[in-house]
Amino acid sequence: MRETLNIIKSRIIKDLRRNAAFIIIVAVLWGILNLLFHRFCPVVLLCGYPCPGCGITRAFWAFVTLHPVKAFHYNPVYPLWLAVLLTAFWMRYVRGKSLKGLYYPLLFTGVLTIVVYIYRMIFMFPGDEPMVYVHDNLFSIIRSFFNS
Repeated sequence: MRETLNIIKSRIIKDLRRNAAFIIIVAVLWGILNLLFHRFCPVVLLCGYPCPGCGITRAFWAFVTLHPVKAFHYNPVYPLWLAVLLTAFWMRYVRGKSLKGLYYPLLFTGVLTIVVYIYRMIFMFPGDEPMVYVHDNLFSIIRSFFNS
């Protein structure tokens, strides 16, 4: 058992080292954008409209803090994304296998996310968080600058 845990740990550390620069860049950007704009999503920051993934971080956090109904409200596709992530972790680190087998589940989850996004944009936008319009976005600032 201890040997298996050491193998899993070494696989995780190897991936962290291989992707360290990317992880650091994303973490720094996340921190800066959250401090400046209280948001991280590039789509919201650019145009103010929610993206298909809007609410997924809040959904994961609500799920972890034992609020599954609230999590489902934030993004109803979160259980599928959670299942794909856990399966990817299991395949990559525990079994040491390739993630090629996740192609179709990932494709299905992505397509379903877009279908749910279209539904939410029709029936929830713009009044129900996280499906709201953010007025302080880059396009509106540029437009107001040129209009004045």
